[in-house]
Parts: sequence; C-alpha cells; structure tokens
Amino acid sequence: MIKQEVITGFITGLVGLIMGVSIVTLIVSQVKGSSFDHTLDMYMNDGNLWMLICLGSILNLGLFFLMLKKNQDYRARGILLATFLAAFISYVIYFI
Repeated sequence: MIKQEVITGFITGLVGLIMGVSIVTLIVSQVKGSSFDHTLDMYMNDGNLWMLICLGSILNLGLFFLMLKKNQDYRARGILLATFLAAFISYVIYFI
C-alpha cells in the first residue's frame, strides 16, 4: 500500500513537471513573441533545456505542500523523488 502511494506521488510529480515545463515555455514564448515549438527548439538546440526543467519543477513545490497539507506523506515523498529526478536530469544536461 505504501509503495503504491509513493508511485502515485511519483507519477503526479512527473505530470506536474511536464505541466510546469509547458507553462514556463508558453510564458517565455509569449514574452519573446515566438511560437511554443520555436521556443522549445531554441532552448534544446542551445543546450539550455535544463533552465526550463528547473523552472518547471517549481510547480512540484506546490504539489508537495498540498500533499503534506492533506496528510498524504507518502505521495509527497513520490513528488519529492520526481523533483530529485528532474534535478539529476538538469545537472546531466548542464554538465554534459
């Protein structure tokens, strides 16, 4: 049961990360006056995708505290694991 709650939190964290990256990319594309695809391609080609991943992880912060407030500690752990995975991926992209 506990393992299932952590996995549910991990999947929630991954979905939150994808939504966060999409929202950040949409905001940046609106500010720069370009399309969503062009902005995402620009960050990928310049090697700055780690910036979008880090900024997109901010949404997981809200999800983490929401789960803590609802006393769903194991789901909060899963969200934290997804955030650690995003941080690890960001560091790999940045240093390689």
